[in-house]
Amino acid sequence: MSRVVTFGELLLRLSPPSHLRLTQARSFDLYYGCAEANVAASLSKFGVSVKFITAVPDNELGESSLSMLRSFGVEPISFIQGKRLGIYYFEQGASERPGKVVYDREDSSFSTLKKGMINWEDAFKDADWFHWSGITPSLTLELAEICEEALTVASRMGLTISADLNFRPTLWKYGKKANEIMPNLVQYCDFLLGGADESENVLGITVEENATREEIYTKWMEKFPKLKNIVSTRRIKANASSNGLNAVFWDGKKLYRSQKYYVSHIIDRIGAGDAFMAGIIYGMITWPEDHQMALEFAVAATCLKHSISGDINLATVNEIKALMEGSGGGRVSR
Repeated sequence: MSRVVTFGELLLRLSPPSHLRLTQARSFDLYYGCAEANVAASLSKFGVSVKFITAVPDNELGESSLSMLRSFGVEPISFIQGKRLGIYYFEQGASERPGKVVYDREDSSFSTLKKGMINWEDAFKDADWFHWSGITPSLTLELAEICEEALTVASRMGLTISADLNFRPTLWKYGKKANEIMPNLVQYCDFLLGGADESENVLGITVEENATREEIYTKWMEKFPKLKNIVSTRRIKANASSNGLNAVFWDGKKLYRSQKYYVSHIIDRIGAGDAFMAGIIYGMITWPEDHQMALEFAVAATCLKHSISGDINLATVNEIKALMEGSGGGRVSR
């Protein structure tokens, strides 16, 4: 199956157990992950060959994080440099109390990467697909320039390029706004995950208040003519403990809508968007002409991720297909 390459930071996540608040915590549950790494691990679990490019420190945390990726079958291309692995703390929400993320990732090993360090031609050798997200260019101007370096090569080599806009306002601290940086990078993309609320903040595209999804995505494709497909997820009647979920897929001509799922007891919503992204990439590789099937697979994948602790979706292809076919409801599989 196709080889996918992803590029991003690998983080250590620390979460208080039992839905405690950070101010109450006396111990933490430890996980590794973050956007592009989560996509890589999930794709590998689906049977897709994946490389993940990152940088980690030369210590036990760096080695442990890479071992985690290898345990999923991901091939890490890692630069061992810098002094620390980035950290984020996640406080699980409950009911109407939202979850909260506190970042501690400044001066991480990943932030010390420089242009010219990565041989992108070698990285993309035998690859068909390159995935990145808006988190990486939000961290430093140098990383934004490295993203462009990668995208230029991937485009020249004919890879399908996807991105999750992943707008995180608290990360854009180096004097540039997302809509000053991201449009220059999105122009290389064939496939985009993003919502209407990111249109102006990330892409610099103003839309009318009552514009339909078709009208919004048509504007995106007019500004970025390389774009072939756009997907977006939606949470319905959502709080921190329960969500309704569905998604749409726009191919420039038709808007596909997925079935709806209702998750009544969320175990962990971190990584749900990454589970969707991995699902849609897998779907497009597996059923390239069946957009509805690809969309349904991705939504079922993100639904199951809400039941799994940690950043990475541990659901298998067969489990996701079973949910698509109606085998939910909490029955014991025997």
